[in-house]
Amino acid sequence: MMKPLLFISVIFINFLFADYFRDATIAYKSGDYKKAKDFFELAIKKENCVQCYFYLGKIYLYGEGTNANPSQAIPYLEQAIMKGNIKAKCYLAEAYIKSNIKYDDAILLLNQGAKETPICKEIASSYNIPLNH
Repeated sequence: MMKPLLFISVIFINFLFADYFRDATIAYKSGDYKKAKDFFELAIKKENCVQCYFYLGKIYLYGEGTNANPSQAIPYLEQAIMKGNIKAKCYLAEAYIKSNIKYDDAILLLNQGAKETPICKEIASSYNIPLNH
């Protein structure tokens, strides 16, 4: 009788302390982007997850598990930058370029980000954008 009660208690405790960000990153790394997207959204709502904005921005930018929608990626990536994510600058620049808006802002973001992460250099190179060194 004790074992079933213990098992149910463990399941209940795990439910109470769900880690949506952990589940989202596991799903994302395994390529299950639809599940990852759902978990990232839950993590924002339930856990005030800062990194989730970055991942959702990338998901919408590249259409991972959903239709690519750079315009929809923009608010997530802007939030990620406001919360201190440097790499988000690179992806926001790409979202601006793909959306055909704020081109000058995109160049500025790529130049800023290139000082701290090679991702901005890669994105700039893929669009034949020279950066200030």
